[in-house]
Amino acid sequence: MRKFRREAAPEFLAGRWEAWGREWEERQRKGGSFHWHQVDGEMVNQRLLPGLRAQTQDHCSFCDAFPVSPPSDPTIEHFRPKSRFPREAYHWPNLYFCCRFCQQQKRERYEEDALRPDADDYEFERYFRCDFTTGMILVNERASPEDQRQARATIDLYGLNRDHPAWRKQQRYLRDRARDRPLDDFAYRDFVDG
Repeated sequence: MRKFRREAAPEFLAGRWEAWGREWEERQRKGGSFHWHQVDGEMVNQRLLPGLRAQTQDHCSFCDAFPVSPPSDPTIEHFRPKSRFPREAYHWPNLYFCCRFCQQQKRERYEEDALRPDADDYEFERYFRCDFTTGMILVNERASPEDQRQARATIDLYGLNRDHPAWRKQQRYLRDRARDRPLDDFAYRDFVDG
């Protein structure tokens, strides 16, 4: 779960998200199902995906899978589930670019302690560490008890260590290449970014 900087809300969303949220809340109350609105003949989720995807450089906001491609597909994750927080269904700070696996692990669950990768005070190393021999994301044992609780909540909520496709891919790489190449933990991606 790599930190990213959230861009400003798209103009087409800024003036409409509250009304759309109230409308969804009313429809939900009457037993209706959620659907994305359209703007200029295009579904809102399709208009949002490129901006959300660009913020994370095409990586899943939670598991950092790259590229988000089959067997997964790109989705929009409602951090605070739209079923429980209908007024936030279109709220820009509640929407994240996500792989299908993370979204299916979380479903409609919500955990107040879960971490947001775009939070001002979020840094991966503060909460987590990565075991490069297994591909597992572990709780940073040097973190404060509260930070450890938040890390555990996030790992559990998104199933980050539950047979995740991103980690299976890394484990396969480690198994196939470990004998031939030394593996280090230098954060190359942080130095290649534009």
